[in-house]
Formats: sequence, structure tokens, C-alpha cells
Amino acid sequence: MPRSRTAMRRLTRIAVTTTCAAALAVTQAAQAHAASRTVNFNYSHLWLTPEFKTGGGAVHFTVKKCSDPNRDMTVLLRATDGINADVGSRTIKCRAGAKAVIGDGLKRGTFELELGKLDDNTYFKGTATYSFTAPK
Repeated sequence: MPRSRTAMRRLTRIAVTTTCAAALAVTQAAQAHAASRTVNFNYSHLWLTPEFKTGGGAVHFTVKKCSDPNRDMTVLLRATDGINADVGSRTIKCRAGAKAVIGDGLKRGTFELELGKLDDNTYFKGTATYSFTAPK
């Protein structure tokens, strides 16, 4: 009897360990992976980021530095697969730390950001980062 009881305990431990490992693998595989890009912008009218694919969810845009921190800039998110469609836009100050979050509940697809300005005779030069959920 002691041998079979010991064997049952070991089998139970193995079963519990295997179940926990499988559950951990499933939850880690289901997590979203974030991607981010740093860009240097330099424009007097409009500037477009390269196209990027998302797995869905909002796109976060953050200014790292800007040549004219007291001026307003626009950040527009545009879907580019199929017919180009504007998803949403935000107006922010072109200063370090300014953030725009666009597209809550966004479906997966291909997008680009368009940076613009509200003031004529203004020239923007700086660095920004945008992040999004990477497609699986």
C-alpha cells in the first residue's frame, strides 16, 4: 500500500504542475504585445509617419522634443487599408511630454499618423514616439 500511495501523490503533483504550466502558457500567449516607433518630424505644413499595422486598440503619440513648444499641433490617425478614412484627431502642444491617445476600440488594420499645425508661418522640428498593439 505505501508504494501505491506514494505513486498516487507523485502523479497528483505531476498533474497539478502540468495543469498550472499549461494555464500559464495560455495566459502568456494571449497577452498583447506593444510596439513603438520613434520618429523625427520636420515640417511646415503636414508630415506623415510610415504606415504601421496594429492588432487593435488605441494609438498613443508622445512628443519627446519640439522646436516651438508653445504652439499647437494636430495629430490625426488615418486608416490606410482599403479606402483611407480618418479615425480621429487631437490637438496638443508641441512640447516634450505632450500626449495624444486616438482610436479607443480600434480594430486591427493598417494606419498612419498625420502631424499638422494650426498656425501659418510656423515650422516644427522635433522627435516623437508612437506606440500601438502589435498584430499577432
